[in-house]
Amino acid sequence: MNFLKKSSLFQLTIVLSAFLLFQGCSDSGTNVKEPQFNPPPQYDLSKADTSYTTDDGLQVYIIEEGYGGFEVIPRDQVTAKYTGYTMDGKVFDSTFRNDQRTGGILRNLRTVPISSGNNTISPLIDGFRRGILGMVEGEKRTVIIPPELGYGEAQKGTNGFDLRNDTLRFDIELVNIF
Repeated sequence: MNFLKKSSLFQLTIVLSAFLLFQGCSDSGTNVKEPQFNPPPQYDLSKADTSYTTDDGLQVYIIEEGYGGFEVIPRDQVTAKYTGYTMDGKVFDSTFRNDQRTGGILRNLRTVPISSGNNTISPLIDGFRRGILGMVEGEKRTVIIPPELGYGEAQKGTNGFDLRNDTLRFDIELVNIF
């Protein structure tokens, strides 16, 4: 009799475990939260203090001068608030996601990967990286990145976007340099 009680309890445990396993493997995606981007409006390029275009087509618009005394150089790590747009205005990446407003930490402004502990940190796309270099704390910029300085012919993008061969726009605010 004791054996039957243990056997039934064991079977019930197996059935419940299998049920929970199948629930975790469902395609409903209820456990995965898609990022919800909620950035502020795009910067108004007509109100830029200054603008320039590099020889290779990178366009930089300084929307608001900063207050910091130091300019970003490749060895720096920075906190920045940014939103990446396709040229038709669709957001493909932003630090303004899921009600976060603090900005993101950018750890590799060099042109080559760097090691950090057990991880390798890849460089940012060249146009975004170069758009941040020279900024000071508090500065706001818009950078228009031609495909050659963006994803070019790289692999297919994330978040449902294929950014290969696209011109990209980033609105960036430099929060701090550390």
